[in-house]
Amino acid sequence: MDRQLFMRFSLLAFMFLLVSVGMAQDEPTKVVQFSGRVVTADNGKIEKLIYVNVAVEGTPRGVNSDIDGFFSLPVREGETVLFSTVGYERKKFTIPSGIEGNMFSKDIIMKKDTLFLPEALIYPWPDKDYFKIEFLALDVSDVFEDIVAENLSPEKMQILREILPVDGGEVSKIELNRAAQNYYSEGQLKPQNIFNPLSWKKFIDALKRGDFKKKE
Repeated sequence: MDRQLFMRFSLLAFMFLLVSVGMAQDEPTKVVQFSGRVVTADNGKIEKLIYVNVAVEGTPRGVNSDIDGFFSLPVREGETVLFSTVGYERKKFTIPSGIEGNMFSKDIIMKKDTLFLPEALIYPWPDKDYFKIEFLALDVSDVFEDIVAENLSPEKMQILREILPVDGGEVSKIELNRAAQNYYSEGQLKPQNIFNPLSWKKFIDALKRGDFKKKE
C-alpha cells in the first residue's frame, strides 16, 4: 500500500515538473526599447556618426542613426545588435538580462577602420617638352575611327535593339505614351494614321531604305 502511494506521489511530482518546465519555456522574453547615440572618439573629440546601420542580428529588424547619431528600436533581452558603417569597424552589443522597466539606453563608440593599400609610385614627365614629344608620337590612325564607325553603324544598332532586353525606363516610357494616346482620343474615334502625313513620310523613307525587302 505504501509502495503504491509512493508511486502515485512520484508520478504527480513528475507531471508537476513537466508543467513547470513547459510554463517556463512558454514565458515570453522581455521586450525593451533600446536607445542611444553612435559616436567616435578617435581624434580625442567625441563626434556623432550619422546614418549608421543598427540591426538586430539574425532578424530583419533594424534602423539607421539620424543626423544627431541617435537611434532607437525595440529589442529582446539577450539579442545582439550590430552597428556598421563605411570606414569604421563593426561593433556588436548584447542586450543584458534583468533590465528594470521597458527602456534601456547606451551610447555606442565606434573605431575607424584602417585600410592598408599597396604602394603606388607615380612617375611624372621630366619636362613639358618631353611630354609634347610623347603626345605627338601617339598612334591616332584611322583604324580606331573605323572601328567606332562600324560599331555605331545602323546595322549593328538594329541588331542590338533586337537582342538586348528593354530596361525599366523604356518600358515606362512606352506605357506612358500609350496611356497618353488613349486619353487623347477618349470618347471619340482614334485618329487613323492613314491620314497622317508624318506616317506617310516614315513609310516612304522605309521603302527607300528597303526595310520591307525580304532578308536572305
